[in-house]
Amino acid sequence: MEQNEVFADGIGEITLAGGMVRMDLVTLVGNQNDKENPPKLQFCRRVVMPPDGFLRSFSAMENLVKQLIEAGLVKPRDGESAASPAENGEGGETNPPKSPNF
Repeated sequence: MEQNEVFADGIGEITLAGGMVRMDLVTLVGNQNDKENPPKLQFCRRVVMPPDGFLRSFSAMENLVKQLIEAGLVKPRDGESAASPAENGEGGETNPPKSPNF
């Protein structure tokens, strides 16, 4: 059975165009020891999905972030708890956790 895996260091940009959510995946290229060619993020793949698919994916990612926090593998950002704003009684839009790598 053929497996098709894609590695990415993160998401470079997320846009809504033509009614579809487009997420550009990026990888880190360059050499940490070469001052002439420092590491930088470079586009590698694009994921395109309908908005409802994106929302389901975002919900799954939020749940995984909560599990990572509970397991002690990551820490919430300052001033945030493991609970989502909706669980905290706050309204408005939810901002996804930001990686310190970007």
